[in-house]
Amino acid sequence: MLEIHPQLLLYQGAIFIIFVFLMWKFVYKNLVKMVEDRRNKIENTMLEADKKKSEAEELKLGYEAKLTEINVKAEDVRRRTEAEAWQKHNEIVDTARTEATQIIGRSRQQSAAEREQAMLAAKGELLDISIELAKKALAKATTPQTEEKLIQELTEELKKTEWKK
Repeated sequence: MLEIHPQLLLYQGAIFIIFVFLMWKFVYKNLVKMVEDRRNKIENTMLEADKKKSEAEELKLGYEAKLTEINVKAEDVRRRTEAEAWQKHNEIVDTARTEATQIIGRSRQQSAAEREQAMLAAKGELLDISIELAKKALAKATTPQTEEKLIQELTEELKKTEWKK
C-alpha cells in the first residue's frame, strides 16, 4: 500500500528546499521586516503613551497645586471679609452706644433745665400768692409800715427756702 519512491522523494525534497529558499529570499525578509516595524511601532506608541501619561500627571499636580492655592486665597479673603464685617459691626454698635449716651445726657440736661424752670416759676407764683395773702391779712390788722416790713420778711424767707428737686 504505501510505497516509497526514492525518485519522487528526491523531487519533493528538492521542491521543498527551493520553496524554503524562495520563501526565505522573498517572503521571510519582508515578514521579519514587517514584524520588526510592527514591534517598533508598538514600542513607540507605548513610549508616547507613557510620555502623555507623565505629562497628564504633571498637569494634574499643577492643577491640584493651583486649586490648593486658590482655596487658601479664598479662605484668606473670607477671613479678612469676616474680620472687616465684625469691625464694621463693632464700629456701628459703638457709634450707636455713643449716640444713645449723648441723647440720654441731653435729655437729662433738658429735663433738669425744665425742672429748674418749673421750680422757679412755681417759686415766683408762690411768692406772688404769699404777698397777696399777706397783703390781705395785714390790710385788716396792720398799718402800711408794718405791712411793708412783713412783706420784706416773707420775701427774704422765701428766697432762703431750698426747693426740693
